Amino acid sequence: MKRILFFLVLSTLLGVLPVFSQQIPLQNHYFLTPYLYNPSFAGFENHAIMYVNRRQQFSNSEAPSNTSFTFNTPVASSGGFGISFFNTSWDTASQSLAYVSFARIIPITEDQFFHFGISGGFGLDRIELKSINNPGIPGLQSAEESVAYADAQLGFAYRWKALQLGFSLPSIFDHEPIDLENPENNSFSKLDFDPFRAAIFSTSYMLPINEGLEIQPQLLYRINKDSANQWEVAAIAHFQKQFWVGAIYRQNYGAAGIVGLRIRDIASISYSLEFPGSQDLSPKYNNHEIQLGIRIGATRPPVKKGFKIIKEKQEGTPKPRYYYQPKRTSRSG
Repeated sequence: MKRILFFLVLSTLLGVLPVFSQQIPLQNHYFLTPYLYNPSFAGFENHAIMYVNRRQQFSNSEAPSNTSFTFNTPVASSGGFGISFFNTSWDTASQSLAYVSFARIIPITEDQFFHFGISGGFGLDRIELKSINNPGIPGLQSAEESVAYADAQLGFAYRWKALQLGFSLPSIFDHEPIDLENPENNSFSKLDFDPFRAAIFSTSYMLPINEGLEIQPQLLYRINKDSANQWEVAAIAHFQKQFWVGAIYRQNYGAAGIVGLRIRDIASISYSLEFPGSQDLSPKYNNHEIQLGIRIGATRPPVKKGFKIIKEKQEGTPKPRYYYQPKRTSRSG
């Protein structure tokens, strides 16, 4: 009887694992940090920036909670570098993902740019059986299983003035789930090359209304063979580039509101509230998401076709000076 109970518990836990299925969790602040889903946007803001995001249902302790950290910065004359970390926890299961990204910005004309980026990293899935309070199952209080695996991402983007188009493959490899019956197989998972198991298409445009108001419409479309495809639309109003308010609607999920503030061009704080609904994926209670951004260092000029960016230290100040230099100079004489 105890053996039957044990395997019933394991079956329940296995049902939780597909929720994580090696994917970056949903977030509502993609309009602030497109690098979140697409490595080709590393460094596109022309200065180093760090974001910390927390998403949780405070009214429901059994709902998943998500934490993410991203940092990206321009490097060299037309490159970008970034790191990202994601953690999703739900009841007795958790998934952690970490990536390092490199990007390249290629100017096509004065106001057209092509971005390419790649990320490499690893993930860790874990089940904590000891979190289940059931003294009738021997050994349960000390049981814990986990599996580690490698992963990679690929991203492309095109920018023309205020228009941005993006395409990314957020998880190029698939891995075997935790094997609870044969724990010796859980040291490091075997990988299957499956680049198109998930894809994200994105587009956004910054529409100027007047001198102090801009409207940013945005569309995201997610393809995932482990779950149903999903689209989402958003509209964000930016006031004086210092304050924003907007709304998001996600297919089969519901609506969310967003409000945020930039503090002296150094830090930003933004809050999103998702409302409960009756759709298939709607949250049962309000979902709260808060994001903090911190800008680091000086802003360099944007990439310019035919020129490279030179960084020069200035005496008496920690801020460097940036200037353009032609990539090719004509020979004299």
